[in-house]
Amino acid sequence: MEKQILEILLDLRSEMKEVRTDMKEFRSELKTTQADVRSIRSDLKTTQADVRSIRSDLKTTQADVRSIRSDLRTTQADVKDIKETVNRIEVSQTEDVIAVLKVTKQQTESEFHYLNTRLTDIDKRVFNLENRVER
Repeated sequence: MEKQILEILLDLRSEMKEVRTDMKEFRSELKTTQADVRSIRSDLKTTQADVRSIRSDLKTTQADVRSIRSDLRTTQADVKDIKETVNRIEVSQTEDVIAVLKVTKQQTESEFHYLNTRLTDIDKRVFNLENRVER
């Protein structure tokens, strides 16, 4: 019986050695796993910081896009106003040219009438003078 107890104890001792070896391996693997978890946590924090930075950049970009849209609308409105002004100028310029031509025509006709009248008066005087000389 003693022999059996000794065998059992020896078996238990060898099994205990195996368990200790397994425990050492488990602890080693646990330390490796913990190191990996720490590394993952660090990477996660870095990723979260990057995501925050990207969100901030995205908000800034969205604000810039809104500003550009507003500026574009203003520019489009300004271009529309400029086109309308150019069209008005073109129309009024044509009207101005016609008005100037009408005024010039009236002045020319006035001068023509004045000169024609003067010429007729001079012609009459010459005629009268010729008649006097002939008498």
